[in-house]
Amino acid sequence: MENIWVASWKHCDWVGKIDLIMLASMSIYSWAVIIDKCILFKRVRKANETFLNNFYRGQMAGVPDSSWSHILNRVLKEKAKQGITEEKLFNLIKRYANEEISRIGSRIDSLLTISAVAPFMGLLGTVWGILMAFHNIGITGTSSVSVIASGISEALIVTFVGLVVAIPAALGYNYLDGELRKIKTQGEDVLGAFYIALK
Repeated sequence: MENIWVASWKHCDWVGKIDLIMLASMSIYSWAVIIDKCILFKRVRKANETFLNNFYRGQMAGVPDSSWSHILNRVLKEKAKQGITEEKLFNLIKRYANEEISRIGSRIDSLLTISAVAPFMGLLGTVWGILMAFHNIGITGTSSVSVIASGISEALIVTFVGLVVAIPAALGYNYLDGELRKIKTQGEDVLGAFYIALK
């Protein structure tokens, strides 16, 4: 018996094949983002803990992967260049923090887009496949399984793939967004401590 994926691919016309290729590309991209960000957040979380342990003991040694270390280093460099007021110091810390959060959180929103678009692409394939099935019935004048099989097969496989792409993307987005929120929440206390230490 022929593999269901191979058989379904053969039954798809050019519209179905393009739809499947786009969904496969979105799946590869979303998994790449999920894996990359999970590794990054784990590394950042560990580095942040190390940096904060040092910072609250009065040491300002830099920790390469720590977000808070990056922010503090940038602020110290800017402060060394010129004398800055307390208001400017506060704004500088806030701006660098926003830039750092944007850096580590980049591409996460793309998962939300994929999780929203993929089911609709699956639905597009479903509608197209059913349309082809009825078109074949109209041409042949018969509703036998052999006539409508290709259209129905295309409809079902593209719907399935759309859901397979959307579900991990949605779960990945929720997890990574939660991790980013934890960093932001921790940052409220950390950035306040920076301001007090540097003003």
